[in-house]
Amino acid sequence: MRKPIEQRIRELEEQKKALQSRLEKQQRAETTRRRMLLGSFVLEQLEQEGDDGQQQGAMDGKQLRQWLAREFPAYLSRDADRVLFVDLLWPQNETNASTQSAERTELDGTVDEAAATLQDHAQRSTGEGGGTVQS
Repeated sequence: MRKPIEQRIRELEEQKKALQSRLEKQQRAETTRRRMLLGSFVLEQLEQEGDDGQQQGAMDGKQLRQWLAREFPAYLSRDADRVLFVDLLWPQNETNASTQSAERTELDGTVDEAAATLQDHAQRSTGEGGGTVQS
């Protein structure tokens, strides 16, 4: 006895959903791998900042660091993400270290303020609901 057409359609739709889910998972994994490889490459190039064996016309580590310091902060939307790259974007050994120190201090203050705001919000919300929040 053959299955009714409606049942076969449902089974095929379920198979389609499962395959679509697998495809999306595979695409996310590939995107993550690409990001990791690209990030590793950039970090390696930054480590080779002083090497003279660069190809003609190639961007050296110092130029890359300058470009990142100029462009990357605008890409980072979260203060916590900016903190991860403080050493990369505002290194200690540059001539404007005092300006960078002030920027880091300001950033640290912003991160501290954000943490205090989140903690305050959590305390207020638990006071209303009667639950507890552990930090």
